[in-house]
Amino acid sequence: MRALGNYNLGALSEDVSLTERVDFLTEQLEDVRNGVNGLKTLIEETDAQVEASFSRAMADIDSRFNALFQRLFAGGEARLTLQEEGTLWDRGVEIYARPPGKKLQNISQLSGGEQSLTAIAHLFAALEVARMPLAVLDEVDAALDEYNLIRFADLAKEYSRSLQLIVMTHRRTRSEEHTSELQSR
Repeated sequence: MRALGNYNLGALSEDVSLTERVDFLTEQLEDVRNGVNGLKTLIEETDAQVEASFSRAMADIDSRFNALFQRLFAGGEARLTLQEEGTLWDRGVEIYARPPGKKLQNISQLSGGEQSLTAIAHLFAALEVARMPLAVLDEVDAALDEYNLIRFADLAKEYSRSLQLIVMTHRRTRSEEHTSELQSR
């Protein structure tokens, strides 16, 4: 022992202590890995459920949207499409519409009034599918002409039977019947 020189008498007990610590930390690391894998599985399952639910809602809204669009425009067609690129969380929804006598185009290519009326059709379709009890609409009619304002008022009146609507507007129609309807809503 003297030939070895200075040595640490506690090295053996320190080795045992460090071995126990490494074993404990290895166990803890394995628990963390299992937790991470469990969370990844949960996220994948949740994403699959969300995608299925979103797809159903989108199909339902698209169907109602087209019907309301045709009603408001007295014909034509409208549809929602999911952008092709990316995951569900990264993809956007595009709105295509074809008012009567026009070609199918992105909503951004429509006139201001057509965009507003299309957005109103989409909004009411989404409210209906989601079964919302209340909607607050602030000047959604601003870009509508007299004729389309009457169509909007008729639609709002119909939906007010099953949906509580608060509609704020600064516009009036020339028709006394529709003016009183808008004021009472």
